Amino acid sequence: MTSGADESGSVILAAAAAVSPVSELNASNREALCKTATVVHVQRNDQIKPENSHRWLMYLVDGSLNLYSGKDEVGVINANTSEALQPLFQDKGAYQSARTSTVARIVRFGREQLSILLKEQQKNAISVMDVQVGEDDNVVFDDIVAAIKSRNVTLASSRDAATRILAAYKQVGGIPELAEVIQSDPGLAVHIVRVANSIDAASSDATSSIRGAITRMGVEETQRNLSELLQRNTMIPANEVIGKRLRRYIQRTRLSSAIVQVLAREVPHLKPEVAMMVALTADVGELLILTHANQHADRFNDEEQLAGVIDKLRVIVSSWLIADWDFPVEFIDACQTARDWYRNHNGEITYTDLVTAALLIIQSEMPEPKQSSIPSANNLLLARRLQQAGIDLTTPGEIVKAATGRLVTVEALLKAS
Repeated sequence: MTSGADESGSVILAAAAAVSPVSELNASNREALCKTATVVHVQRNDQIKPENSHRWLMYLVDGSLNLYSGKDEVGVINANTSEALQPLFQDKGAYQSARTSTVARIVRFGREQLSILLKEQQKNAISVMDVQVGEDDNVVFDDIVAAIKSRNVTLASSRDAATRILAAYKQVGGIPELAEVIQSDPGLAVHIVRVANSIDAASSDATSSIRGAITRMGVEETQRNLSELLQRNTMIPANEVIGKRLRRYIQRTRLSSAIVQVLAREVPHLKPEVAMMVALTADVGELLILTHANQHADRFNDEEQLAGVIDKLRVIVSSWLIADWDFPVEFIDACQTARDWYRNHNGEITYTDLVTAALLIIQSEMPEPKQSSIPSANNLLLARRLQQAGIDLTTPGEIVKAATGRLVTVEALLKAS
């Protein structure tokens, strides 16, 4: 097997432009998908089974495959035919395995990543029509576009957080404690999970939690990465307006992540560790906006002006970055939907629902000093759905108390040094 680089690159790109549904992606998204695609070289008489078909979309690009239902041959697929433009094992009832009579090549595209990119593409097509931007918005947005395209994105850490973490991280006792220290800084947490998921990305499932990231990298490698990230990405606000907004963002995001951990314990099919990470990433675009606004601080010295830029760009920047960094689909959904307060709610409660609930609780208990776009939970469909699961948004005091207790535990770890 070879990666999508070198001589296999042209094969992968050609397949992406031809096969369904990959060809529905625009050129830049196809290019992004191709970076994690692989070419499988199949020898004569090799058998292919669909064990990993839930992870991959597979297409025959060279040679032919004999198709079997049990021991019976039921058909043949040849490369460069209309049948080869559809994914193998798409119709699970038609055949259960395939075998080659000659050498063949199969291209594999990540099924989940394709789904994310298609959803992002559809969402962005709508968002571009809805969002009206001005000169200040474009100054920040153009910088963000350039950073994402050049793979040079920086999620800033505050100087206070960086100082405390660098003083404490070597003193903690194990993976759970190290995870608590990392989650105290949203930018660091997102960077660490992204680094972990970049390790053997083509053959490993994405991790969705900080503990999973530490387990994948190992404690020593995690410590080395967090030290380098904090020293490289610490931001000193260039004016008080940016500094105030950064402090508010960190406070809100930390409390939101603690609240969703509390709420997730009431929903058996959701995992508190994953819920916490989803909350840390849901508004990550705001942190990216602040990072780039700080580079143009002379343009952003008015609080309402900066808030306006964040309100316009936060959702689209959050979802774009998290999709570009190959986070799982539930993370993309939270970025795109958590602030859609009046959306319909069908089916099971999701991580996105918990993030929305956390934002509603924070606004209820600690309202913004100026008028906020966040409504009251009263009469929202989400509040009724959560109440059925035992989560009462009309009496949030106990939830905030439990969440604050978690934050006190983290503070104790940071002061342990």
